Amino acid sequence: MPEISKNWILSNFNSELKEDKDNYYIKAELPGIEKENIDIEIDTNKVSINAEKKEEKEENNKKSHFSEIYYGSFSRTYAFSVPVDVEGVKASSKNGILHLTIPKLVRITKTSRINID
Repeated sequence: MPEISKNWILSNFNSELKEDKDNYYIKAELPGIEKENIDIEIDTNKVSINAEKKEEKEENNKKSHFSEIYYGSFSRTYAFSVPVDVEGVKASSKNGILHLTIPKLVRITKTSRINID
């Protein structure tokens, strides 16, 4: 099973990691975060999702009693036990859910005959 490491900057987001024989799949809940504020960094053995939820500044004199909404930076890194194909990653976002499909790196082994001299 892949190893998951958490790195809290302000708060964390909920996510799930699944895999089949060909791909890893990450689904991350990022409600209220525009896709322009999501940064995905990947190499052959890990992917990091960094996001920022910016507070909307209101220029009125409303008195705030409380807020249960988190603003700031969110980050999470997922380490893979099998190398992945960095060029084949697909990402989409809909209704505050980020979907990543990350292909596992397929190593093609070539067989050849060796002649003995």
